[in-house]
Amino acid sequence: MSATAPRRHLGLWALLAGAAVVIVILSALLAVALTRQQPAAVAATPTPSPTPSSSPAPDTAAVRKDHQEYRAYVSSVLQSGAAVVASLTGLAGCRDDRDQCETNLHDAGDQVASMQSTMNANPPPQCLTTADAMLRDSLTFLQKGLDAAETGVRSENRVRLVQGALLTAAGTWRAGQAVVTARQSDC
Repeated sequence: MSATAPRRHLGLWALLAGAAVVIVILSALLAVALTRQQPAAVAATPTPSPTPSSSPAPDTAAVRKDHQEYRAYVSSVLQSGAAVVASLTGLAGCRDDRDQCETNLHDAGDQVASMQSTMNANPPPQCLTTADAMLRDSLTFLQKGLDAAETGVRSENRVRLVQGALLTAAGTWRAGQAVVTARQSDC
């Protein structure tokens, strides 16, 4: 019976490490999705030029404001997302040292909270509001998962640890949905 307990314990840590790897991959995909340029639309047939009185000039101040808002949002998400990913990669070391694992889980939770604060300070542009909502859901799941896993490690409660891993996986899945939505946005 004692031989199966370490094997199960190792499996839980492997699950946490796997979730961290998935989060790293999804964060990279989100970075690519948010930084890619939209291709310019090419008209198949020439269209007649509108008369100057029929079409108002675009509000360049509003366009500039939207562009600045987009850049500020994407920059903040990428920077804080990189910090979250870096902290989550430290969870791979959980297999070796329980105290260090508890510290790494706490640090990862702090990075998630910091990302949430950064996103609050940098509102998304209109075209990314749906992706932003999904990303915020993802961060909520991650925060709850990391807190549960930390509690599970501290109290040596495997059920709580598994709950934390499942919540973290749900956060990772929701982040994947945010990436897909961001890629389909019309920014």
